[in-house]
Amino acid sequence: MNHGHSRWKRRRRRGGGGGQQQPQGAHGSATLQPQGDQGGQSGGQTGASQSSQGGQARVSAPGGKPLPPQLDFGPLSPLKPFDQLTSIDPQPRLTLEYPGCPASCRLIDLFCPIGRGQRGLIVSPPKAGKTTLLKDIATGVLRNHKDVWVVVLLIDERPEEVTDFKRTFALGGPAGAGTFFEPDRCRVLASSNDHGVERHIEVAMQTIDTCKRLCEAGRHVVVVLDSLTRLGRAFNQSRKHASSGRTLTGGLDSRALEVPKLLFGAARNSEEAGSLTIIASCLVDTGSAGDQIIFEEFKGTGNMELILDRKISEQRIFPSINLAASGTRKEHLLMSEREMNTMTALRRRLLQMPPPMQIEQLLNALKRFKTNDELVGSAGDARS
Repeated sequence: MNHGHSRWKRRRRRGGGGGQQQPQGAHGSATLQPQGDQGGQSGGQTGASQSSQGGQARVSAPGGKPLPPQLDFGPLSPLKPFDQLTSIDPQPRLTLEYPGCPASCRLIDLFCPIGRGQRGLIVSPPKAGKTTLLKDIATGVLRNHKDVWVVVLLIDERPEEVTDFKRTFALGGPAGAGTFFEPDRCRVLASSNDHGVERHIEVAMQTIDTCKRLCEAGRHVVVVLDSLTRLGRAFNQSRKHASSGRTLTGGLDSRALEVPKLLFGAARNSEEAGSLTIIASCLVDTGSAGDQIIFEEFKGTGNMELILDRKISEQRIFPSINLAASGTRKEHLLMSEREMNTMTALRRRLLQMPPPMQIEQLLNALKRFKTNDELVGSAGDARS
């Protein structure tokens, strides 16, 4: 019995790649494998070593095995390892408005602008329209920014919602046994609620890690994640990741959110390469103390918050955005001076109204003015 245990430990040491081991989730599970490599040496290769050779590489799973077709973005030329990139403020702006767009796109541009590298939270109670909002954001990015890839990541989602997302963004045919669609620059990856927690964790970690490799190679990626709450639940139910033995309020293991926070924290704009933007939903008012703790843990890690209000959605007013409570840090980097002055004055007026009246007033204004430029210009003229 002891001999078998020793052989297992020796095999584990030999398979470790020879280098210093990374913390779980810190560098992710995928590596960059050179074109033509048969996988014999890929265990010790990383994005850094390939960038020094100046050759193209393809993202691969540990051991040189290729990732699922959902995450095959072709050969990449890494510029610099992800953890060595210089993080800068999210910019330039990812404009969502387009002719005929839903009101949510225009309202987000005005009150909660998104920049390249944004780490955004959509805070939503149940049945407040977050799924529709996520689809609107993904559509706006795809239509307006031809150099940006959009990855929709659905964790522990209802199967019918997964199908709806796939049909919304699937202009092409299915691949990967019906689990993945790619219309040009959009990919939908899902682990529905009929899969186990380990499947949820694997899909999330591989997806974010692949997006980090894309950022290394100078590409711009937007991840639309639904939801951080369900991802946190999955890690809390995992024997591997919730192993501290200490349980917090709500039944949450004290170490369960370490890796989810690393995944969400990967969003950034880089000075030397590309950008990784993550817009993730987070559930509140579910009646679960654990869900509330998950939200509190992530609340301080984002730099943009879009708050959905149950009181607005109960009146069947959509999008049910609490405009006065939503906002983006350092929004002056994403908006013109005229926009900033107009939106500051508008926020002060909205604070005097209840949330349902706020959104009604703005929806009426959007109907009168066809574009945000017209709306901002008219508001500026009225103030002067």
